[in-house]
Amino acid sequence: MKRFLFSLALALLASTNLSFAQEIEVSVDRTELARGETLTYTIRVFDQRQGMQLDLTPLTENFDVLGTRTSSQIRSINGSVESWTDYIVTLFPLTEGDLEIPSLTINSVDTDPIAISVVNQGPRSNQSAEELFLEVEVNKDSVYVQEQLLFTVRLFYTINGIRNPQFTELEMPDTVIQLIGSPNQYERLIDGVRYGVYEKRYVIFPQRSGPLEIPDILFRGEVTDGSSNFVFRNLNTRRVTAFIDGLTIDVKERPVAAQNNDIWLPVTSLTLEESFDRDINNLQVGDSVVRTITMVAEGLDGAVLPPFSDSEIEGANVYPDPAEIDRTFVEGEIVGTRVEQSTIVAVQDGNIVIPEISIPWWNVDTDRQEATVVPSTRIAVAAVEGAVPSEQMVASEGDIEELLSTVPVVDQDMIDAQAQADFIEVDAFWLNALITLAFLIVLFSIYRLVLVPNRPAIHGFFAAQRSRIAEHYDPANNEGVAFGNLKRACRTNDMAEIREALILWCDHFLDSRTVASMEDILQQREVPELHSFATAIQAQLFNGGTNATGFDSGELLNTATTLRAEKARASKAMAQHERYALPPLYKT
Repeated sequence: MKRFLFSLALALLASTNLSFAQEIEVSVDRTELARGETLTYTIRVFDQRQGMQLDLTPLTENFDVLGTRTSSQIRSINGSVESWTDYIVTLFPLTEGDLEIPSLTINSVDTDPIAISVVNQGPRSNQSAEELFLEVEVNKDSVYVQEQLLFTVRLFYTINGIRNPQFTELEMPDTVIQLIGSPNQYERLIDGVRYGVYEKRYVIFPQRSGPLEIPDILFRGEVTDGSSNFVFRNLNTRRVTAFIDGLTIDVKERPVAAQNNDIWLPVTSLTLEESFDRDINNLQVGDSVVRTITMVAEGLDGAVLPPFSDSEIEGANVYPDPAEIDRTFVEGEIVGTRVEQSTIVAVQDGNIVIPEISIPWWNVDTDRQEATVVPSTRIAVAAVEGAVPSEQMVASEGDIEELLSTVPVVDQDMIDAQAQADFIEVDAFWLNALITLAFLIVLFSIYRLVLVPNRPAIHGFFAAQRSRIAEHYDPANNEGVAFGNLKRACRTNDMAEIREALILWCDHFLDSRTVASMEDILQQREVPELHSFATAIQAQLFNGGTNATGFDSGELLNTATTLRAEKARASKAMAQHERYALPPLYKT
């Protein structure tokens, strides 16, 4: 008889476990889809009487979670009532090939993984081609290393109300990538159909030769028909996606004719302009002139342009200023500018020759090497009239700071002239007394005219400020102060203080409900890590214990600290996402 009862109990237990394992089902709307399309993943939980939070993190390895929604249903057949809740997740595959939707752990039950296949069927979207499609464009099929490559991606659409547009970020090794300005929005007429166009332009500088793989471009956005209201915002929003293959660009190494050059500038045009701030044909020894040379290169950033001014000129001292570097975009192409300015001081008479400047560069339009030259300049410097050669300036051969720090020589004539100069002596006592008296009169006037008549208002202001500060740092109004009380309570090991401090801190920390008792902590599902601590505290107090002899208050404090850090990181990530999210294409 005992064996029979034991076998029956095992059978009932197995039946219970089997039925429990069947309380959760997962399914997809299809197992084969094209690149750029979305997938609907449904988690059905039977007999779900209240909402729950699902951890969808395992899905993010191969998919983007575009949205979630729930649907609850109840069905009665021949008196048998069945109810379930569907958690519907929209997934966007990140890559093509054979992928797997991994197993999820829900209510201590592991769901079954689901295999899907993502194939590349060319440019496409989850809308019709007349409503939404992508286009990519490059200005060249091959470029030299460090030459600019212009890349453009365009989204064409006829549906209104596209919001939150997101494109694949261009990330390629050994390249420098810059977004040209802000995205452009305009309209284009194609075969009699008027399309809206959302365009992003990039300039890419490959840093090594070989094939350059520009990745596939994926677009994701939202569409709303504008029928949302104040209570249910985005009620009729749906996800839209589009996909287009990437490109392969051939990056060529330096041509043989330019491999031995110290400078490599693959551009369409390079110019040099020289100017002086004064007439250089009328200089004397000791005069200075400011020389400015401007280099403009079409096709490179100003930051990569080399220095070119002379630092030494025979017969003159040269004092260069820091170079001014800039870049602009002209008709979609980058234009770099480098301006070098130096002050030239003539230190001897005669002819001073400023050497020529020659900058070699590679013309990518004609595919040949060229050079831009600033010719040498000859300056005739006259001697100072009436000065003997020893009084002329000489070229400095030492350090300029050392020369400036030399003590000047003073002769007797200079001392006698200074002694005969007129001077005025002022007695500072009466001036200081007058300033002090004026200051005291101003202070007394402020006190009688401003402070005395408004004394009640001033006292009221300071009292209100003290009250506001005290209210701000009250544990009931400040989560940080409440957490500090919890830390002090955990160090004292007083169970009653720990209980009160934990309730007050949880009331601040938990967003899902108001916490006024330990039962509220046990009933919340937002932070289940606190359940075991709340149960242990209740048991300790119920048994009459006031000191935490059997309770690990340090573990409670570590758990609370970890929860605060995780929530702070999540809040920071959310704020950063909202700050850098793209604005909607159309205002709704």
